[in-house]
This record gives sequence, C-alpha cells and structure tokens, in this order.
Amino acid sequence: MTIAACYISPEGVVLGADSTASINTATDGFHYFNHTQKLFEIGEQSNLGVVTWGLGGLGTTSYRSLFAELADDLSTNPPNDMADVGARWVAKFWGAYTQSADLAPLIAKCKQLAAKPAFDANAVAPDPLARTKLEENSFLQLNQNLFVGFCIGGMVLPDRTPSALCIEFDPLSNAPPVATSLGINTRWFWGAPNIFHRLITGADPNFLDSIAHSQFWTGTDQDLVSLVQQHQFGHPILPIREAIDFVHVCIYSTIKALKFSNFSQTCGGPIELAVITTDRPFRWVRHKEWDTAIDDGVPL
Repeated sequence: MTIAACYISPEGVVLGADSTASINTATDGFHYFNHTQKLFEIGEQSNLGVVTWGLGGLGTTSYRSLFAELADDLSTNPPNDMADVGARWVAKFWGAYTQSADLAPLIAKCKQLAAKPAFDANAVAPDPLARTKLEENSFLQLNQNLFVGFCIGGMVLPDRTPSALCIEFDPLSNAPPVATSLGINTRWFWGAPNIFHRLITGADPNFLDSIAHSQFWTGTDQDLVSLVQQHQFGHPILPIREAIDFVHVCIYSTIKALKFSNFSQTCGGPIELAVITTDRPFRWVRHKEWDTAIDDGVPL
C-alpha cells in the first residue's frame, strides 16, 4: 500500500510519497520494506516527475527502467504537450504490463474469476457457476494487487503551465487506459487516502457510505455530502512552499495514523517530496540517500 500525493498550484507541481512496499509471502502474510522509491524524475534536469501507487513492479522489469526508457524517448522525440507524454507512457507500460511473463498468468486468472458470478455467503443453495469462497478471496486479492496507478506532473516546454495526469491500469481492463488531466489548484491523494479525507474533509468515502446506507440516515446521499462539506478544512491558493508543507503533513499524518491504529502499517519509511516550478526543473525537496536502509535505526 502507498500514500501518494500531487498538489497542482499556479507556481508548480508538488509530488510526494511514503517509502513502504508490502510483499505478500503467501504463507506468512505481508512483509514490509521501508526504503522503496515511488517518486522519480523522468530524465535528468527534467521538467517532469512521476509518482506511483499499487503494484510495485513488473517482476523482473522495474519501473525505474521503464521511466528511464520513457525519458530517452522524450529526449529523442520531444513531446508536443502533457497529453503526448501520457499517451507515450500508456503505450509503453500497457505492453510491459499485459505481456509480462510474471504478471500475464495472474491477470488471466483474475479475468477468469471475474467472469464468474460472485460468491454469496448467504445463499441457501450455492450457484454452481459462482466463485467459491476460496476463489472469491483469490479474486479480490488479485484484483487489488495487480492494480497500479501513476501521476505524471510538471510542464512540457515552451508551455510553462503546471499540469498533471492520472493514469490507472486495471487488471480487468481489455484496453489501455486513458490519462485523466488533473485541474490546477487541486490536491490529489492515492493508495491510502482515507486518513487525509478524515483529517481535511471530516469523513472518508467508506465512512460516508456506511452512514448513507444506515437505517438511521433518512436523507439523500447529496444531503450527507453537503452536510460534511460545511465542516471541512478549506484553504486559499497556497504559495508553493506551503503546498510542499501541506503534502508533507498529509503523508506524515497518514503514516502516523496507521502506526497507532489496529490496521497493518502499510505506509511508512522516509517521506520523499519533489517540486517542479514554472521557472525551474525537477528538484528534490526530500530524497533518500543510497545508504538509508543501512542507517535505519542507527543512533546519531
């Protein structure tokens, strides 16, 4: 799991992420590595960065390598705009994702299970064509673990307008995804955004859904949303350094909230932050040194 973030302001784009990667060992549950990199510069002295969440790699092919290949392509054949960058990433990653020797059998199994009716624990006479309880658990796990998203942010010169794209790859999809443009003066969080939603808006989508479907709520869904919106913490357009602070606070709060909860600590490790401003290329605000895993827990 991940907490990944993007804040698009008139001054630039802020990207951030935690560093924890979870590996399902199948026999002993999840194992966590706390020094994974999820935030990358696309090229060198570049005006583009990317943050990822969900599936952490394609087996023997790393995202680092694919981002480098994308950077090579953009350097040789400069893109027309951000949409062009997104389209090239979709084309590159879709082929690697669907044709991966490690993932292709798992994606095929996920689609095979999806074609069956869902398992119904309350059924008096189980549907022989439906997924079994074991298959249901397998389907839910595959569908979640094979999902991956990317946010590419920055600028494509000579246009210095900050912009960002969200691109999500679903194992059940039969066609490449279409990149979604994210509006300026907006904030976006992926992976484990429920803590952020509770902190800033007062309630996360699952909480609102539970209330809306409760016997005690008699209003409409929109009534509930409108009620919650009256109490959310809003803010004006932030200066870029305050936007960096905002992203850091939200990621840090997510990490600490999970640490002191009864949920698995799926977010953690060093927080990485980067900014691309309208007058400067990609710059690291916080970035792990190569010996971060070696020094973990070593007293100063």
